[in-house]
Amino acid sequence: MKPKQLIILGIVLVALIFLYSISNRTDKVDSKSGLQAGALIVDTEKLNINDVSSLKITDVDDSVHLTRNEGAWVVANRDNYKADFSKISRVLKKLIEIKVAEQLKAGPSVYTRFELSDPDQDSSSDGTGTRVQLFKSDDENAAVELVVGKRFGGATVDSGQQGGGNGKYLRVGGNTNQVFIVSDSLYDIESATSSWLEKNPFGIEKPKNVLVVHSEEEKFNFTRSEEGADAILEGMAEDEELNTSNTSSIVSPFASFSFKDVVVGDKAKPENTGLDNALNLEVSTFEGFNYKIALGKGKGENVDSEEQEATLSSATYYLKYSVDAAFPEFELKPREPQDDEELKDDSTDEDKKKISELVKSRDLEDKEKQQKDYEDKKKTWQEKLDKEKSFSGTIYEIDSWNAEKFFKKREDLVKKKEEEEVENENAPNEGLNIPNNPGAGLPNIPGTLIPGITPQNDTSEE
Repeated sequence: MKPKQLIILGIVLVALIFLYSISNRTDKVDSKSGLQAGALIVDTEKLNINDVSSLKITDVDDSVHLTRNEGAWVVANRDNYKADFSKISRVLKKLIEIKVAEQLKAGPSVYTRFELSDPDQDSSSDGTGTRVQLFKSDDENAAVELVVGKRFGGATVDSGQQGGGNGKYLRVGGNTNQVFIVSDSLYDIESATSSWLEKNPFGIEKPKNVLVVHSEEEKFNFTRSEEGADAILEGMAEDEELNTSNTSSIVSPFASFSFKDVVVGDKAKPENTGLDNALNLEVSTFEGFNYKIALGKGKGENVDSEEQEATLSSATYYLKYSVDAAFPEFELKPREPQDDEELKDDSTDEDKKKISELVKSRDLEDKEKQQKDYEDKKKTWQEKLDKEKSFSGTIYEIDSWNAEKFFKKREDLVKKKEEEEVENENAPNEGLNIPNNPGAGLPNIPGTLIPGITPQNDTSEE
């Protein structure tokens, strides 16, 4: 073999060894070093769930910072708006308890393969993961740092079957030699700030009066005479009725309030939200709640294009509210008498005494029950009021379909009553096949006159 051929063969051999080495880096770990299958990802001796005071989740698109403030979890990058505690609790428990299903030898050079590159170091969306950091109190450095990668669709130690797996690739910060597969999908590990906000800050129940104020000159007041009754619009003419297709959601507004995001910083300025020229709602309920709601119409993006249908509106809408309450006073309702309380004609004085004592006892029992029911309701009302007050003053970005209905004018809210069909009383013979000629015979009975009717001859003398 010629020297030149030997050199080429040597180069090929070295290349093959290098490629084998790279591929072998993602094989299952055989050594006893590092974390093994079944081991906890997080060392609970160094960090347990009660030690966690802060949580950061970051990817290339967004970042959320959650902190524990005086025992309550808040979203730090939304001016400490209250966070969804149930979700935080679920995520922390999952992270603390998650175990290794499988382990691989893998270094930084192949992180992109598993979408495990750090989002701060790699700005491209391809190959980057979601970084999760857990902090202890007053510690600037993360106690635990994980990077969650792409979905794993193969077998795991837990599943024991090929295909259909819902696990994830994951790596631990500081460990540059191992990549782990966990059997949990970690679906709620997300960086979108809006997904961590406490939902349903308020909800209007049993509305009594709904005042919609466009201006001093243009306002509409919808009212109900009693709970459960249909709402009417004050000032409607006799020939008008509500156009319920446009008013049904106005007369029962925000029974279940939903929003897209909380607005903070410069974006929250009145001139940017339209709240400097707001449409105002005043809503009172049968339970004594009083809401003042401001709706602003801000600038939006025009999404009309040849490829995309036009949305309902190109505007973005904003809402701010306040709430107070004057709860109804306790009102004792009469008790329905029972059959055994009725006095009979032959009732003795002793019978009357027993019945009287029975009535008093039952009246007292019923009164105590009504009072307890009222106190329970009042406690529920107070808890609702306290919760809703804690969110008041916040500026919310809401969907256009949730706001546009309130901007409708009067002509959109009422319509003319439909005219009832009236029978034509001037046509009593309609539908009867009675000949107009008085002397004509009945059908198929030639020469026979209608019984009881004497034909009159126009030419006869009086």
